[in-house]
Amino acid sequence: MNKNICFVTDFDSIEATLNTHRYLLEKLSNKFDNVYLLDSNRFKFFKSKKKKNFKYLIKKKNIKEIKINNFKNLNLFFKNNNSIIINNIGKNLSDLKLLFLIRLIKIPQVQILNTDVVSYERKYEKHFLIIFKFFFQKKIIPKFITFLSIVGIISKIDICLIHDVDKFTFGNEVDYYFKLAMNGAYKAIQKLKEEKVIKAIGVGLNDADICAKFANEGDFDCMVLAGRYSLLEHESALNDFFPIVEKKNIGIILAGVFNSGILAKGIGNNVTYNYDKIPNHIREKYIIVSEVCDRYNVPVPAAALQFSYANKLISSMILGMDRVEQIKQNISFFNHSIPDNLWKELIEKKIIDERCPIP
Repeated sequence: MNKNICFVTDFDSIEATLNTHRYLLEKLSNKFDNVYLLDSNRFKFFKSKKKKNFKYLIKKKNIKEIKINNFKNLNLFFKNNNSIIINNIGKNLSDLKLLFLIRLIKIPQVQILNTDVVSYERKYEKHFLIIFKFFFQKKIIPKFITFLSIVGIISKIDICLIHDVDKFTFGNEVDYYFKLAMNGAYKAIQKLKEEKVIKAIGVGLNDADICAKFANEGDFDCMVLAGRYSLLEHESALNDFFPIVEKKNIGIILAGVFNSGILAKGIGNNVTYNYDKIPNHIREKYIIVSEVCDRYNVPVPAAALQFSYANKLISSMILGMDRVEQIKQNISFFNHSIPDNLWKELIEKKIIDERCPIP
């Protein structure tokens, strides 16, 4: 009997995670007789006039696209194909429709990877938050997610985060969106936590002071802080965020420890600092870091990773990896021996604040 698997994903999002998809499909094609690709966008309630041509990531005979868009054909297909992997879907109603149909079919082996429960285009953010607040006030969202839990589409959500309510995203309007989030999204996910649908709640932000503001105003379990506790920038985290974190026992999930590239790739062409052009004062700081690291034969990324993780307030870190080689490289950076004198010199040169724990 053939050993088959169906790989369900949003074809529109493949370009953003190309290497990850390529790696997953390569592994699946080696393990299974047939790998069937299904685009979740085929289950949209309203058909779009624009059609995106999907290009296969790996040209192998046992990787095939299936063009199914209704329950009848989906049910027939899975009578002979018992395994399914659902990757990177959950952004729109078509995804929820597909998840519901999959649940009705009662496929025995379902794996879900990297699923976004809620995502949206930046230009629709304001409208989305207002709609979310309305739905919460009408008690629609808590009931709907509880319903999803009951029917088995979502058995339990480990961590649910409110994302990007910060100055990096909203600029001078951040206070407006902060109030909107606390009066709407926060109350919704807090209610779901009380009902044991969600284990932990938090926020994911780019600003340490706004993280502190959320921490003061609400009861959160963890927070993602991106780009604000690194070798090149950590003062705002030390001053504004870490004291309240320690007081309220909030776990920190650290992201952006390379500041979007500079601490991993240097200051060459097309390298950014927090997704923008590298400012002169940051360039000067990096040159000092690089010179000190060279003198002790230590890669800059190794110093960057070990510095960020040395603080006991950090529960875990998110590192942007999409290839096996990068995973191995990061493990090597963590294990690289760094002499104490390197850290002392960076403190003396005012790169590292003396309040920071060092490895």
